[in-house]
Amino acid sequence: MKWFKLSDFACKCGCGLNNISPILTQKIDDARELAKVPFVVNCGTRCPKHNKEEGGESNSSHLRGLAIDISVKTSTVRFAILHALITLGFKRIGVYPTFIHVDIDTSLPQSVIWYK
Repeated sequence: MKWFKLSDFACKCGCGLNNISPILTQKIDDARELAKVPFVVNCGTRCPKHNKEEGGESNSSHLRGLAIDISVKTSTVRFAILHALITLGFKRIGVYPTFIHVDIDTSLPQSVIWYK
């Protein structure tokens, strides 16, 4: 990876879990290159305990290492990140006030964007 370290995607609770998908990390690295703005990873892999503490869904893609959340602070950065993700073919994107969720979980509905 050019823009990230594997540790960027580890569970934030300190348990050491990091089952992040290599396919996802390569696609995120490519998206970062295209967007030309920094991607700050808020969340990658989550252990079940941390997922519950974060209020994550019981079937969260984070549990399977198939999702990340990227911090966003401005609308310009949000646009650049979303443009890159869509251009590179991501099919599951969640837009939240302070972050963008993106995953490659094919067990869940595809071609969806949601807003919170």
